Amino acid sequence: MIEDITAPIAIGLASSYYSLRSAEGFGSGGVNVVKWNRPGFHGIKTARAFWRERIMRFVVGVRADSSATYEEKRRDLEAAFDLPRDGLTWLKFETVGGLKLQTQVQLNASIQAPLEAGEITIGNFRIELVAEDPLFYSQTESTQDITFTDGSGAVVLGGNAPVYPTIRIHGNVTDPVITNTTLSKIVSFSGLVIPAGEYVDIDMFNETAVDQNGDSVFDTIDSDDFWWLAEGSNTVTISGSVGGSGNRKITLTWRSGYIGI
Repeated sequence: MIEDITAPIAIGLASSYYSLRSAEGFGSGGVNVVKWNRPGFHGIKTARAFWRERIMRFVVGVRADSSATYEEKRRDLEAAFDLPRDGLTWLKFETVGGLKLQTQVQLNASIQAPLEAGEITIGNFRIELVAEDPLFYSQTESTQDITFTDGSGAVVLGGNAPVYPTIRIHGNVTDPVITNTTLSKIVSFSGLVIPAGEYVDIDMFNETAVDQNGDSVFDTIDSDDFWWLAEGSNTVTISGSVGGSGNRKITLTWRSGYIGI
């Protein structure tokens, strides 16, 4: 199913030295279930379930035409996954069907790279990664503008999972209201003035709102239903007291999300 890994290092058909022998963890992410026993009865109660982290395990074959090159490529692979020092890193890959996806990962266990007797130009690495976010995301970023003059627009989400967009509100506008009417969820502001040439960024996932200087305007939020985009078409409406200059629009930015491949 996975044809190539392209970052943090090329593995697969695009590489002359690294082959992908096996890959696990490309179904769904982990699940945490809130549950308790039914006293005096068979069975349990499940109040709710949450997607949690995704664990991925790879067996990577290393091959070279000389022992010196083989040792060099082993070191290069280890350096590419030095994530404890590098921090969260994008793992990017392409499926056989042509999907180009990505997720941010950290190393989750020591890199296993045994040296087998007689194997001086060929060997296997075992690498385990953890992703904070259980979804895979498209490598292609989507954007869409909706003007305050139009007042609404249809935003179509691909993939098979809901995702949280970021939204930039461009002035000149006072007390904007942004609604996903498909979900009946609203983010609105009271006492917020965005002059022409300035903007406010809303991060729906992290539930933050900052101006162009990076200063929080969260205290002006009146309704905080930080919403997501549902699969398929979403109707987004906007309103506010609009001035006579500036861009006077919102820009939504998102990537299609996938539960697994």
